[in-house]
Amino acid sequence: MHAPFALPITRSLPHLPAPGMRWLAWLLAVLLNGCISFKDIIPASQPVAQDQLSLGKAIEDAPAMAWPSERWWQAYQDPQLDHLVEKALHDHPDLKKATARVALSTAMAEQAHAATLPTIGGNASSSRERFTELSFIPPPWAGRFNWNNEATVSLSYDLDVWKQHESTWLAALDETRVAEAEKQQVNIALTAALVKSYIRLAAEFQWRDLAQEELDDLRHEMRIANKALAAGLNTQLNLSRLEATLPAAQNKVTQIDLHLALLKNQIAALSGEGPGAGDSITRPTLHLSATIGLPDHLSANLLGRRPDIVAARWRVEATQKHIQSAKAAFYPNINLLSYAGFQALAFSGLFSSAGLVGSIGPALSLPIFDGGKRRANLSAETAMYDMAVEDYNATILKALEGIANQLSVWNAVRVETESTQQALEKTEQAHRLAVKNYQAGLSNLLESLQTNTLVLQQKAILVGQDASRLETYAALMLALGGGVIDAEHAAQAIH
Repeated sequence: MHAPFALPITRSLPHLPAPGMRWLAWLLAVLLNGCISFKDIIPASQPVAQDQLSLGKAIEDAPAMAWPSERWWQAYQDPQLDHLVEKALHDHPDLKKATARVALSTAMAEQAHAATLPTIGGNASSSRERFTELSFIPPPWAGRFNWNNEATVSLSYDLDVWKQHESTWLAALDETRVAEAEKQQVNIALTAALVKSYIRLAAEFQWRDLAQEELDDLRHEMRIANKALAAGLNTQLNLSRLEATLPAAQNKVTQIDLHLALLKNQIAALSGEGPGAGDSITRPTLHLSATIGLPDHLSANLLGRRPDIVAARWRVEATQKHIQSAKAAFYPNINLLSYAGFQALAFSGLFSSAGLVGSIGPALSLPIFDGGKRRANLSAETAMYDMAVEDYNATILKALEGIANQLSVWNAVRVETESTQQALEKTEQAHRLAVKNYQAGLSNLLESLQTNTLVLQQKAILVGQDASRLETYAALMLALGGGVIDAEHAAQAIH
């Protein structure tokens, strides 16, 4: 490529010997044509156009709802859950680590900004030394010991004509925004994890009630079988069959108790506390009446609402500015250097006009040959840009996939719940008839207990489906960004 500047020649050169003319011509040719080129090093990736993506039936047919609020978990109407989440957002080490990462990124941005500003320094020195008689030191100091004193102030300023340092600084600012968005992503991921564990805890409490009722019914059935055996109305075989099911029913209760203990430990850790805090967690009282749907203008607003997308976008912006900085390194660099102060042998007259020293002038550096270092650096930054763009594209696709998946799960759970509810009504009706027949003397108590087992099985299925419904709501709030990014971010887009 041609150099980004030209040296105007408006008058004839003075007469120089032939070798001198050849050297001057060579120097001009190098300056004008020898600049390192970044030709053909260009990005290959482009950010995906969200409005051109096919969203699918699950998203397009979803009913309308507002964007999640920042405290979306309060829709579960459980004060204990609210308290646990607030503690997690205040005490969890992952959030504190993310906060420290933001501080580190901010400090690095400030450091990059310092490179765009003038540097002023002071220097003072005093040394006693013997001056040589064989150099430029004049009498009476030559050949004698004396003081050599200096006090100066220096100024250095990189004019940054091609915005190399400024681009690096702006990239560092974008990387600070990346760290801030990643902190928000840690925030909602931690909240969603805690809410899902809490929902599972609520389900385990309900499953334990059903398992305990099932165990009580089995023990009642065994007592009836024992009495029937004593009266000669039953066989040992039937009794043994019942006794064989008892350990499994007991183990079921024991396993649920274990799950409860593990979930309490997990929730305590997620809230930033030790396992002992889990002992004080009581039975959840979840009640979700919120409806599932999607906000308007999903594709456009999702860019500013979801922290991982925001982070990916700022990362693209940062790599773009790193490319600008890498390109600026191909051009000449101009520094302004100066210093002023006093210098003297001995102390007398040090701060007089006679001891005044100073210098000012530009320093020009031009890359001519660097073994391909600058091209390699630009190629690396361009590859980083392509990676960032594809990461951004993948994050967009992952976000839309997650939203569509949660809507599909919600619809499937709704259908399954309706079927299970119908089955529960049938089994409850059969149980009521069995109890009525027993009370009328038309059947024995065993038949009533056996129909109740079917009721308990359907209730257990219903508990699992309700837990899936509650978890799907939390997963959708996470997929929509959790309400932690301000809406005004949605107006920003990748250039």
